Amino acid sequence: MLKLMLANLWLTLPMMCIGHVTFTNLNCSSYNLDYLSFPTCQIKAVNRTHKYINIYTKLNELPIVESWVHVKFRRFDNGYKPFFLDLSYDACKFLKQQKNIVARTFYRTFQSSSNMNHTCPYNHDIIVNKLFTGNLEAEFGRFIPIPNGAYAIFTEWTTKNISRASIKIYIRIS
Repeated sequence: MLKLMLANLWLTLPMMCIGHVTFTNLNCSSYNLDYLSFPTCQIKAVNRTHKYINIYTKLNELPIVESWVHVKFRRFDNGYKPFFLDLSYDACKFLKQQKNIVARTFYRTFQSSSNMNHTCPYNHDIIVNKLFTGNLEAEFGRFIPIPNGAYAIFTEWTTKNISRASIKIYIRIS
């Protein structure tokens, strides 16, 4: 009887599907090199299965007192097509309140690997150092089951209502 109850309990527990995430490509583009540049934008391999990202953003016009971030989640299916919600939020306001759960989840993937951990103004360069794929697995994998495949996260960074840069992260989930 106890064995049957445990079997039924197992069937009612929520199942979580977590795949292995691998960075496949990274593209950092500045629209105005006088405003900002990317001296470092690279994927480093620790071994065959684990990679991390390093991004160093050199800001030439400081301080940054307002900034908008546009995030698009895409899945490859004969081209990169919309997969999840597109986000657009005031980064300075978000860092003060962190109310949007999707934006907060995205931010938590790189928060511990970055110096972008305080509210505006920013009087220094922005660094993302050793962002492991495990951060993506831990944050997004616990909310939604994501099927295997190729994905991309496209970000667009704006200050003073002018698009300044884009960062495109390409990943594979298996």
